[in-house]
Order: sequence, then structure tokens, then C-alpha cells
Amino acid sequence: MIKVLFVCLGNICRSPMAEGIFDKLSKESPLEISHDSAGTSAYHIGELPDERMREMASNKGNIALTHRARQIVREDFDKFDYIIAMDKSNYENILHYKNRINKASETTIMLMRSFDSEKGNLEVPDPYYGGESDFEKVYDILWRCNQNFIQFLEEEHLPSSQ
Repeated sequence: MIKVLFVCLGNICRSPMAEGIFDKLSKESPLEISHDSAGTSAYHIGELPDERMREMASNKGNIALTHRARQIVREDFDKFDYIIAMDKSNYENILHYKNRINKASETTIMLMRSFDSEKGNLEVPDPYYGGESDFEKVYDILWRCNQNFIQFLEEEHLPSSQ
């Protein structure tokens, strides 16, 4: 089983959307995959994803976002094979936390947009202070990146046919 954790700042916009899209797309993969999402901050612990993100997920992809926000914890570095950060700041915070509490962890930490077919920016923008178009842009980015991430996982974890 491959275990993936998606991480943003508050765990109410980008990371639950990334997880929701990943859940939908990974059901078509032959891989056994589990997933979760978390935030690097404790701002929104216990809250549902942002209402605008839940609406976007429902309207665009028939994705139900029912996750309750949580903060990344020490055990995540033992539990998950991949931790996928939404931006460079959270990536750096995750690395710092890992190096401080669990240097021996073999978890692979990556940026979500490292899987983006539209090269350039490595940041999934935070739509929290934006409008509907910002949430739609994030949805489109995460859809694209997750398709490529799942392809990456299949190439890494499925036996190659020769």
C-alpha cells in the first residue's frame, strides 16, 4: 500500500482539494493507495474545508470534501511514503520539522507542482483571500498535477512490462 499525505498551511483549501481529486483519480489506478491531508499550522484544526472549496469540488468534479483539518504530526513521517507540499514555504516547514523530530524517516517530500505539465511556477497559489476564479485555478492545477502524480506512482511502483 502506498500512503500519500497532501499538506498546505491551514488544511482547509489546497490540501483537502488535492486529496479529494487524488481520491477520485486514484480509484482508476491498479495501485493500492491511501491518502490524507494536513496543514503545517494549527489555525483551523477540526474545521471542514473552506466552503468555497467544497462548492468548487462538488460543482466541477463531484468530489465531496468532508475532511476535518489537522496539523502534521511526528507520526506522519513514519506512516506516509510521500508528503506532497502545496508551496515552497510549506515544503521548507515540512523539511525543517522532519529534520528536527524524525531525521531517519524515509518519507519522500515533494512539491505538488513538480508534477505539473505546465512548467514554470512551483507554487499552488493559496485561494483563501481570493474569489471564485482563484479557487477554479487551484482546482485545475491540482487536477493536472494529480493526474501526473498518479502516473509517476504507477511508473515507480508497478512492475514494468518488457
